[in-house]
Amino acid sequence: MMVPREGFLFGLRLSPLRPDARTWGGAKLLSRLHRPLGLYQPVLALTVLRHAQSRPEILVGVRDPKANKYHQNVASVPTRRVQPAVAKNWLWQIRAYRSASAAKRADVRDEVANIFSRKLGLADAQERGDISFEVEALAAFQGISVVGELSDGQPAIERLTMFNAVVRLNKGDEFVPRQTASYRPLVWGAIDDFIEMNKTRDTGRLNVGLEDYFSCAYGLCLQTSAVMIGGDPSQCVPDNG
Repeated sequence: MMVPREGFLFGLRLSPLRPDARTWGGAKLLSRLHRPLGLYQPVLALTVLRHAQSRPEILVGVRDPKANKYHQNVASVPTRRVQPAVAKNWLWQIRAYRSASAAKRADVRDEVANIFSRKLGLADAQERGDISFEVEALAAFQGISVVGELSDGQPAIERLTMFNAVVRLNKGDEFVPRQTASYRPLVWGAIDDFIEMNKTRDTGRLNVGLEDYFSCAYGLCLQTSAVMIGGDPSQCVPDNG
């Protein structure tokens, strides 16, 4: 993952060091949900929650470069790309204002279980019945993210339809490992701190030591999770696309 250099992108100034609350830092959400999946590739992000020490917490990791082609060494909630045929049905229900029913779909639960197995190392725990979860909500967002740098120094971008599922762990949070092939480390952070981290673009605001691994937090997955758990939805900006 490149460190943003001094310059302008999408009309906003990028910091050569740490992004702050005045920058979107390499990813931005767009208003409305009308762009085709063929141009805005579908990804599912998980807002995984548990209740610990009398306050809710969210699961956050740092993407290991050995297993992640894009957004290496950045803070992230668990994510995985979704087949367009599956995402098309989700998007239809959400666009029809049926997001509550979309969250109850069997294929949504299957995709969540797949991410638990492949990205969080929880295949055995799920097989034994040590993990119990429910999908509480599913929403969709569209946005643009910087994924690298072209040979001429210009940013390489990808356009995404970011689905976000709020997943409540009812049992088995103790089986979530501290690291996996995809995320190194994996940590639990307080929801209020997570929202503050997204406002400031600073992983140190999560108060779990992620700043020792990477200095900024600005991905579409983080932004959508913040919206799902009570962040400011006005961060979506207009777009002519």
